[in-house]
Amino acid sequence: MRIRLYALLGLPVIFSLSGCSLSPSLPFLGAAFPDWLYCLAGGAALTGLIFSLCGNKLSERFKLNLASWLLIAATFSMIIWLFIFS
Repeated sequence: MRIRLYALLGLPVIFSLSGCSLSPSLPFLGAAFPDWLYCLAGGAALTGLIFSLCGNKLSERFKLNLASWLLIAATFSMIIWLFIFS
């Protein structure tokens, strides 16, 4: 019983130490930007491309609003993260 209690008390320490690793970043023009920033820019660019190519048709057919386009951009950002940075 006492061993389980010590194990439970040690869990927060283990989880807090996992954040001590370096954050993933890429150097660009002398500054290191985090990877999620590149993914966000790529997702926004892909969403803008889709919106400019067929935005009105998609908006009329599926009743897309601003929140929908933001979710599409987030989805593209996560796909970029999976394929490039993981």
